[in-house]
Amino acid sequence: MKKILFTAIMAAVIGLGLTCCGNKNKVENSNKADSTEISADSGTASKLDLFPWDFPKEFKLEGVELGQEVLAPSGYKNAIEKNKDLLDNSNVFYNFTVTRVPNDKTLFIKMFGDEFEIPNPLVIPIPKGQKAKVGDIVLTWWQSGSGMQRAIVTDASDPEIPKVCYLDLNYEDDGKGFANEHANEQLKPNSFLVMKNGEWMSGATVAVMDDGEWKKATILNVTDDKVLVIGFIGKIKAYKRSDCKLIPLVPEYKVGDHVKAVFVTGFADDYKVTKIDQKIGRVWVEHRGKIEPKSILEVVKDL
Repeated sequence: MKKILFTAIMAAVIGLGLTCCGNKNKVENSNKADSTEISADSGTASKLDLFPWDFPKEFKLEGVELGQEVLAPSGYKNAIEKNKDLLDNSNVFYNFTVTRVPNDKTLFIKMFGDEFEIPNPLVIPIPKGQKAKVGDIVLTWWQSGSGMQRAIVTDASDPEIPKVCYLDLNYEDDGKGFANEHANEQLKPNSFLVMKNGEWMSGATVAVMDDGEWKKATILNVTDDKVLVIGFIGKIKAYKRSDCKLIPLVPEYKVGDHVKAVFVTGFADDYKVTKIDQKIGRVWVEHRGKIEPKSILEVVKDL
């Protein structure tokens, strides 16, 4: 049943995505447009609120360069053009290339010849020249598939093009999971961001207190008091930072410990750790007599 549910969710996510070089000189910004308006050449309506979330519209991205890779919601342009409710829209984050920076609040990004303007808070820059080591967790995208991914480095013989095991793809004991089938996939240069344990940053997993439950979400961008996240079925939401708890990248539990683990949308109680394989970033947990593998980003000692 779990594998059927995962497959259905993956199919829906990939379906959403389907519908929907490096200049080293820093880009100079100029203040020309308010973030709640769209430039005329973007081909979209100018009266829509392009960023309805309770997160600073004036959020600035540091060190963005022309030709740099970024992660952004692929369906954003379509949602604007069709006047969809952005607060209720499902999103898949893909890799795009920065083409223009018209002001300090928005970027123009491009993929497959389609260019559009997007507010800064919805963009995650992928720095150039990152180097990884074995055991690092990186933010990237599924390079033989589609969509934003966190991954753990399994081979750093060349630290600029490491091999990884994806953490957001399902792993199965029978070897038939997407993570199994794409294990040790090599990343392209300039296509990943090395994450830091304990740091509030893009790509980090958080538990968010929402309607009395700890929901799982991934940070898009963060300020001192606000967090913009993407959660279940790709919904983007903003929360107070005080309502969120950061999930460690390095496990703080051991075999035999009782932990919380993700079940569908959020963190649930009464799981027990039976095995940890740090190399591939997986934890086996037991719940009501059933043992299953989880990503290390889906298990926490306590909240």
